Amino acid sequence: MKNGKGGPKACASLQEILSECSLDNRLYVLSILDDAPVSVADVRRALIKAGAEKSFATVKRYLDSLRRIGLVEENGGRYRLTNLGFYISTCFGEIRENIGAINAWLEALDRVSISCLPRRFIHDLKVLSSAKFVTDPFSFITELLMCIQKAEKTVDLLADRASYQFFELVGGKVLEGVLYRGICSSKYTQIRQQYAKEFIKKHGINGAQLQSFRKRFLMREYDRVMMHAVVVDDEIAGINFPYRGGRANLDSAFMSTNEEFVRWVKEIIDYYWDESRPVKF
Repeated sequence: MKNGKGGPKACASLQEILSECSLDNRLYVLSILDDAPVSVADVRRALIKAGAEKSFATVKRYLDSLRRIGLVEENGGRYRLTNLGFYISTCFGEIRENIGAINAWLEALDRVSISCLPRRFIHDLKVLSSAKFVTDPFSFITELLMCIQKAEKTVDLLADRASYQFFELVGGKVLEGVLYRGICSSKYTQIRQQYAKEFIKKHGINGAQLQSFRKRFLMREYDRVMMHAVVVDDEIAGINFPYRGGRANLDSAFMSTNEEFVRWVKEIIDYYWDESRPVKF
């Protein structure tokens, strides 16, 4: 692969890239560069401003070593990121932010596993920094139920199972016009179907009202739901992860009204919604 003036002949290996990026100031140099070409002097000034006063020769050595492994290209004495360099720089930026979030909740996360998250959602763990951590199951459930009671548009739920009391609450909101989407473990499909039938019978729902109810009370099954997640009106969301070993957990939940956090949880539920199977009742 040729990469500008004097570029490398082949792509560097991941080991070579990681080794190079672990060296002094390399990641910061990558963060300085972009598509717009800059000179060695420009990069040196940025390093000095950040408190790393290096000579012109040292900064040029940094840039040339990054060029040799394909992260930077040079033309006429000016340097910019290659596509690979941009990707690596972005990845390390995400890692830095996610490590910050994990370290902030290190003690809280120590008992649980995030391995149940589809891999693409791990890239946004930084959103946990915007959440509050609820360790009391009663407080979490109470807050969750209060949010659902106030719901005006939608309730999305991903859960291992759901009780009849929960069906009563959500069913009542659906009768008021709220859209409910619930995903539970397939192990509990039959009992959820029974709950739905009992609710319909108890409230005398039939005819056009029943058709409308079935359009807004949507249930799906997934073979095994590992985590719990809820989004109400796209305004507040909560998520908790299973204990290490896979057992369901309700005493370490993250909750937030932060827009990015809500969107992240919503996308997780959407992912499982697409992967799950409809449940008829």
